[in-house]
Amino acid sequence: MLKTLSDVFSLLKTGGTLIILQPNIRYAYKVYWDFFDHNIPLSDRSIVEALLLTGFKVDRLIPRFLPYTTKSKIPQNTFLVKAYLKIPLVWKLLGKQMLVICHRDKKGERLK
Repeated sequence: MLKTLSDVFSLLKTGGTLIILQPNIRYAYKVYWDFFDHNIPLSDRSIVEALLLTGFKVDRLIPRFLPYTTKSKIPQNTFLVKAYLKIPLVWKLLGKQMLVICHRDKKGERLK
């Protein structure tokens, strides 16, 4: 993972933004491994550590943002999605994916 983040850092222009949306093992631990590409257990804490090690500056971290999946008994429609996004309290109840927004600092320095 550090190699991938390092490559992204190298390709991103100074001041460029990286947005990461992915399951948070801390909240989706029962279903995290249900997909073949979920082979590294990542939490909001571990992803921030990896980003800092590769030189990124974290602008925003939401540990519980979206539900783990869109497959639900509740019908999906624009109204419900907009309502969900406007009520952060609901994120804390249903959110199992994290959102991280970070950028390549102007200095572009990495920890070695």
